[in-house]
Amino acid sequence: MGDSLVSRLLHFIRIDDVMDHVARVSAHDRYQASLGLERAAGTVAEAATAAGLEDVGVQRFAADGRPQWWTFRAPVSWTPLSAHLTVFAGSGPGAPEVWHADHAEQPFTVATYSAATPRGGTVARLVPVGGDDPVGPAVSGAVAVVDRAAFVRGSLLRELTAAGALGLVTDAPCKGGEPDPHVGRIELPPDSRLFGFSVTPAMFRAARAAAERGATARAEVTVDRTAAMPVVSGLLPGDETAGEIWLTAHLCHPRPGSNDNASGVAALLGIAAALSRARRADSRHGTRRPIRFFWGAEFLGNAAVLHGRSQPGGGGLPDALINLDMVGEDQTLCRSPFVVERPPETTPTLLGPLAEHVVEQVFAATADSPGTWSPSPFLGFSDHALYADPSVDRPAVQFCHPADRFNHSAGDSPDKVSPVEMTRSTVAGAALAHLLASDGPDAATRSAVVERWYGRERQAVSELRRGTPDGWGSGLAEHVARRGAALRALAAGASVTEAGALCEPDGARASDGRAVHRRWPGPLNLRAMLGELPPATRTVLTGMIAEDKHHLSVLFNLAIRANGRRDRDRIITETSYGLRRPLDPDTTARLFDALLESGWLTES
Repeated sequence: MGDSLVSRLLHFIRIDDVMDHVARVSAHDRYQASLGLERAAGTVAEAATAAGLEDVGVQRFAADGRPQWWTFRAPVSWTPLSAHLTVFAGSGPGAPEVWHADHAEQPFTVATYSAATPRGGTVARLVPVGGDDPVGPAVSGAVAVVDRAAFVRGSLLRELTAAGALGLVTDAPCKGGEPDPHVGRIELPPDSRLFGFSVTPAMFRAARAAAERGATARAEVTVDRTAAMPVVSGLLPGDETAGEIWLTAHLCHPRPGSNDNASGVAALLGIAAALSRARRADSRHGTRRPIRFFWGAEFLGNAAVLHGRSQPGGGGLPDALINLDMVGEDQTLCRSPFVVERPPETTPTLLGPLAEHVVEQVFAATADSPGTWSPSPFLGFSDHALYADPSVDRPAVQFCHPADRFNHSAGDSPDKVSPVEMTRSTVAGAALAHLLASDGPDAATRSAVVERWYGRERQAVSELRRGTPDGWGSGLAEHVARRGAALRALAAGASVTEAGALCEPDGARASDGRAVHRRWPGPLNLRAMLGELPPATRTVLTGMIAEDKHHLSVLFNLAIRANGRRDRDRIITETSYGLRRPLDPDTTARLFDALLESGWLTES
């Protein structure tokens, strides 16, 4: 296994090609079902064929917003053909122009799913909307100039729509300060009757001042609704009777979206090319298992693939999956380390320790360049989350840089992508895919990898226990010891079932309280679950998630542990151990109660 595999693959990486893929994909506006995404899919399919993949194809799914794959709805087709907003200093026909915004020149200016204006555009009053003030009748037929405090109000869009507003303009999602602010993303509901524009703080201040003087704006939004949702796939062949290894990277994102996620898309193309070159250079480099690549819309693309492959004759599910999302960030600029996000601790697997071992080797081989890496508990914010659901239960790991200060803004451009980081992610993905497809290292090497992993975990737990309740800290240490025993057994050749039995706490093989059962079909879809909640509860939860995205991760981790054998207290305790932090009791109770209120979990 060792350094030789990483060294060989470093030789086969063509980083200039990988960076060119980043730039080419970044040029497209890649909304989940759009003409831009279809064009980007064509670019990727062409590159995948050139990289040496076989059976390359683009599957197109209807983008009509209807339920298609278990609880997952198809996206709604939406492509902004043009989007302009001009603010004037007054209301008369000769009023001077204050500023003009054009989505063609400034990415992220138009809100996703903005409603089209009448042909030729519309002229309307500008009306300030701020703070906690209720939206009044003054916004009827007007464009609301919304400040940050009002924008984060969960009910704002409903209020504007009910009051008859035509659209809104705000700087609330803007990232970065002067002198180089970056316009940020606004996403409206797919059936929105509003249009929206995202602007810089200076533009917002000028619009607000104009609104207070009774000024007007002219908006024009034209939209195409014909595009489908494409998914690109390709194959490095192997023994057709062996289970497949899958690699995924989501293709969708408004332009430029270079780290999120042109970087992952390009890394997969680089992985395919490197493995193909290695095979051509040395026939012994081939793998037993086929390696299949997928590029599509985030979550929905994988939902469509999983649904089709799980049907009789559909081809079956993978033995393991590697997801690459936001892998190329320049650590100096974006301020985020390379992260290996582990599989959830619901089913024992060697995938996490193997992934961390490979990444450690890659960073050692590129140590002349700055940068760090770290492991992370399973959070589930990207496509790998679908494979964590008990109905799928396939080990999946993610490579990512999760904390990018330019994310979801026009600042996420190719200059923020580092060739060194792209090299690291591409080599790590290629090496791990090769190991998995070759049935991994021998037993002695597996055991050594597990012991090294367990040593790091014990050290991490020792540091975590400082400042945490004694009972929780000792419980975490016992939990990690059980995980270590299970992984040692797997490394020695035990079955997943045998290893899983070692993870059970003593005396807790049956639920001590009322067992919690899942009530949803297919992979967990928290967006659909939130839609099942009563409006008041949904408003509270969406506000909590908007305030702290990690509440979504807690929800996900709670839900996937409901297997009919654990009670509520045990699920919450195991979730806190899995996330490696104590959970606030009141917040966690609110989240768990919401899962029950939705009907997606039941107790009996």
